[in-house]
Amino acid sequence: MALTPNEAYAAKQPFVDKETLEHIVEQFPTPFHLYDEAGIRRNMQEVRDAFAWNPGFKEYFAVKANPNPALISILNEYGCGCDCSSYTELMIARSLGITGHDIMFSSNDTPAADFELADKLGAIVNFDDISHIEFYERVAGPIPKTVSCRFNPGGLFQLSNGIMDNPGDSKYGMTTEQLFDAFRMLKAKGAEDFGIHAFLASNTVTNDYYPKLARILFELAVRLERETGAHVAFINLSGGVGIPYLPEQQANDIHAIGEGVHAAYDEILVPAGMGDVAICTEMGRFMMGPYGCLVTKAIHEKRIYKDYIGVDASAVDLIRPAMYGAYHHVTVMGQPGGPDKSAAPVTNTYDITGNLCENNDKFAIDRELPHIDMGDLLVIHDTGAHGYSMGYNYNGRLRSAEVLLRPDGAADLIRRAERPGDYFSTLDVLPCGRELLAKSRAESARRRAQDERLAVAAQWNKRIQIAEAKEKNMDIRNLEGSIVALVTPFKKDGSVDFDALERLIDFHLQNGTDAILTLGTTGESATMTDDEDNSVVAAVVKHVAGRVPVIAGSGSNSTQTMLTKSLTYQGLGADGLLLITPYYNKSNEEGIYQHFKTVADAVDIPCILYNIPGRCGCGISERNVERLAAHPNIMGIKEASGNVAYAAKIAHLLSDDFRMYSGEDALTVPLMSLGASGTISVWADVQPQLVHDMCRAYLDGDVARARDIQIAGQPLINALFSEVNPIPVKEALAQMGMIEANYRMPLCPMADDTRAALTDALKGAGLLD
Repeated sequence: MALTPNEAYAAKQPFVDKETLEHIVEQFPTPFHLYDEAGIRRNMQEVRDAFAWNPGFKEYFAVKANPNPALISILNEYGCGCDCSSYTELMIARSLGITGHDIMFSSNDTPAADFELADKLGAIVNFDDISHIEFYERVAGPIPKTVSCRFNPGGLFQLSNGIMDNPGDSKYGMTTEQLFDAFRMLKAKGAEDFGIHAFLASNTVTNDYYPKLARILFELAVRLERETGAHVAFINLSGGVGIPYLPEQQANDIHAIGEGVHAAYDEILVPAGMGDVAICTEMGRFMMGPYGCLVTKAIHEKRIYKDYIGVDASAVDLIRPAMYGAYHHVTVMGQPGGPDKSAAPVTNTYDITGNLCENNDKFAIDRELPHIDMGDLLVIHDTGAHGYSMGYNYNGRLRSAEVLLRPDGAADLIRRAERPGDYFSTLDVLPCGRELLAKSRAESARRRAQDERLAVAAQWNKRIQIAEAKEKNMDIRNLEGSIVALVTPFKKDGSVDFDALERLIDFHLQNGTDAILTLGTTGESATMTDDEDNSVVAAVVKHVAGRVPVIAGSGSNSTQTMLTKSLTYQGLGADGLLLITPYYNKSNEEGIYQHFKTVADAVDIPCILYNIPGRCGCGISERNVERLAAHPNIMGIKEASGNVAYAAKIAHLLSDDFRMYSGEDALTVPLMSLGASGTISVWADVQPQLVHDMCRAYLDGDVARARDIQIAGQPLINALFSEVNPIPVKEALAQMGMIEANYRMPLCPMADDTRAALTDALKGAGLLD
């Protein structure tokens, strides 16, 4: 029975609700492809369960359907391999650690380089044509022990409900005669384990396709093994299991499909003594299609002979409707903050169009939908497979971003939107192309500086942990005591070790640290990317969860960069900022003043000045400290010049509204005697409780105890600065078993003599046995 327009519209609902989608579009501008991690995982488990009767079963996800590594890695957690058909798809698999027989290389008209890489990775090669066998030997080497051949029976492939497809018109696979010859040829060349592969129909919405195909291939396998003597080790049913794009279609039941294949297996293969044959599948569309959607926004309405709604997506983002006339369901979600239209009654008939100069750039034609207002969000369903992957750049339009909806409702960017520089990148062989590229990159950088802080801030301000943390945080303007200048731990491959970072935070929270500074000099921020900086600040804020204040080092010799970083870190939940003087370019007195004032004027969280002329080549003059101390958003200064006389000269400026923190571990107590409120300390990385106790003792009036701790700590302090910071402190933490001693170049491991002296100092401090 045909569905009414209202029934058809309401029959398919997005996997994301309107409230969640509104939060996501605050982070990422439309259009973008959105993927449902929970749905992907649930479906992958269902597939595994459906074929659990076959011990050797393996799904090889068709990378062509969606080549995003973040999505493939989710499937790989469940043992899923990769069906690759090109050099770059093989590269994607390799980047995820997927190699060997976890790759099924099914290509056609295959270039030599593709075969060479498949051989290098140890992939199972699925030969599309008998002529490829000798070609493979010439370009890649000897025939592997395990091989596969692709079969094409020709003619029409039919099921009970009619013709499904026309293999005889397909360019793929070998004829029956060629297949037998290929098995004999490969066996003679040393192949031992054989597979059979066939793809006879696309996007079948019926539970009968795989069982019917399985019977064809199982009977063929029995003949091949009997007549050629080749051992058939696996049968690959390929893809073809479809999804219900149309609202009236019934979804395939993967368990029924699995049982249908099982019945054919027991009926045909087991009696033939072939009960050890593994079943393989390559279900790209079924694995990913329903778990992706294209989110777009209505931006124009045009009424001529028809009513057109123009959206900010186009066929560049989803070509299937333009190329095939394919149906994709459209749900109108409505305005952010407005009523939810996902189940509203249909009232209008629209064509939903993109902005390409092609009349077929339409996502829907004569579609009955609720009334659409400009600014309404629209969800175009079932784009998880053959959506982004089939994109292109006609009219110079740029492809959209990809976003992953996590099970907890968070959203992560897994592919950024293209920028003009990406489009122009291959024109770098031309002078005008290089000029275009330079200008587009400069424009992209300007836009990122303007937009990134807003997107990142929105993303992380939605996290419950940060909202809770802000309610609990102490007032940073009254901050006293030990502020650790936290190291940034790295893995051997150079990436940030977030597990180790969380262990360090726990160590400090359990041992008296009064606040945590991340991304200072000790944090090696100078060698980190913007994305890494943002991730570290977000991770620290999230894990600290309001138990102590978090200060982020946002300094730069570029005022604009420092401003961007500061606003971004504020949005990520930092409670304060550490701002450095402009190194290398230095500036004059007024420029240094404006450098700090520009940021203090723009942010809403307190700023701490950082005076360290030894690293920056310039310091903050006493006059500028006086001017900046009067700014209501500048709460203090980290004094790391090593010049006690300078500290004494600015001490008269100190008050509850402007504080000094020692930036030299050897001078903490001396500077506290001049009025400093505590220290921003490298020493505290290894002895947080002791540094806290020293500061607390002085603040409580026990000057003698504070002095004794300072003096007793001097040998370890000397060792921690025996080479440029943070090399020794990271080595110390490594010897204490807390991190690995990995650095970003140009920093290198310690010399043997200073390392030995550091070890002795750690033992003397009771930190090592």
